[in-house]
Amino acid sequence: MNTLLKEGLPQGTSLLLVGPPGSGKTSFCLQLALDTIREGCEVLYLTTESTPTNILAHALGVGLLQGDDPIGQKIKFIDAYSWAIGMRKDEYAIDRINNPSDINKVSLVIMNQVQLLSPSSLVIVDSVSGLTLASQMKERIRNFIHVLAHRILRQGSRVIFVLEEGAHDVAMINSLRSLVQGTIRTRIIDEDGCALRRELRILSLIGASPLTSWKEMILDEKGFQLKGD
Repeated sequence: MNTLLKEGLPQGTSLLLVGPPGSGKTSFCLQLALDTIREGCEVLYLTTESTPTNILAHALGVGLLQGDDPIGQKIKFIDAYSWAIGMRKDEYAIDRINNPSDINKVSLVIMNQVQLLSPSSLVIVDSVSGLTLASQMKERIRNFIHVLAHRILRQGSRVIFVLEEGAHDVAMINSLRSLVQGTIRTRIIDEDGCALRRELRILSLIGASPLTSWKEMILDEKGFQLKGD
């Protein structure tokens, strides 16, 4: 798993990242995104639950970016959140979606941008849950993930679909798992009310062995690592 965190997803991989709010999903995606850019590849990031400005501020806050590092601005954001809070398109966004309940439009906007990316690029949808809650149509979300993953992988790129645990029933999560090549889960452990520990587990992933137990995620000067791995 530490190799994945260091080297990124293998080319042509689709991944479902599932966990409760605050369990490190966005931080996990940001590390992969920034490392992908540092390797000379492109990143397309659809955000449905925060503005691009706030996502980059989060990267600074957890130490994934330094104040004078402009690399975060190279992430190609599609802003599907600012409309919900009455804001104009975020300054770091290359495109904006005003109605994420229109899944066909969301897919079209993403694919228009994906076609401009070079092979081995990384696409992040953070999160699918924001689209699900907007559309209230499970089958449309299934079709969205199935079609989008197929097209992105056919182009030689990689994609991560983020899912909020608790916003979906088990049947829905299992249904979406069947559409991708791997699933990683995150969780939060409250240690006697004094500290929060974030943990990760690989349920399935091409090229990686499943983790039968949870591993603690720690953040140091090298980025996220799995403790004891």
